[in-house]
Amino acid sequence: MPLLNTSVAHALDLADARHWTRQPPKRPAARLRHLLYHHSPGVLAPRLFAYPHALTRWAEGDINDLTPAQATLIEREIYRTWQPEVRHRAHQQILDRGGCVTAQLHARFAYTTLSGEFHDPRLLRLTEDLPALHARQLFDARHRDAEEDELRRILADGIGEAYFFRALPADQQQAAVTISDLHLIQFHY
Repeated sequence: MPLLNTSVAHALDLADARHWTRQPPKRPAARLRHLLYHHSPGVLAPRLFAYPHALTRWAEGDINDLTPAQATLIEREIYRTWQPEVRHRAHQQILDRGGCVTAQLHARFAYTTLSGEFHDPRLLRLTEDLPALHARQLFDARHRDAEEDELRRILADGIGEAYFFRALPADQQQAAVTISDLHLIQFHY
């Protein structure tokens, strides 16, 4: 699976994969059997853009009409749901040890201040350690399957504090940072 992506949720899932104790199934049929063990076809089908009966057919090994896009969605769903206990334990250990979560991103930012909103046209390449509070918020939001917009807001707040406002005292940090265009996101922990 390519490591370049623009989804904060998927970037967290890829970083969590480094902590797995076992690898997930590799074949699409085995992956679907695992997913169907935990979810009903009716719940899983909309996520994979497929019909419920197609999922059961694919799980039985008949994958002739499985498209590459659907195979990618199945892989993402496996990455999202594989070993949740290991994921929670790894996140808790990271947070107990100071919450060192490094975010590497290529993005454009917008800033909201008292005088208005400013969109920076530059594509910034940043590698920053998120503050422990924002790492905790990011993990908590991911555990409850928060929307991508909320994850981006938490990431933008953390990058704002770690990079843009690190030299300012807290009472002078009057701007809010938002990610207006995300080209790449990776996490390391």
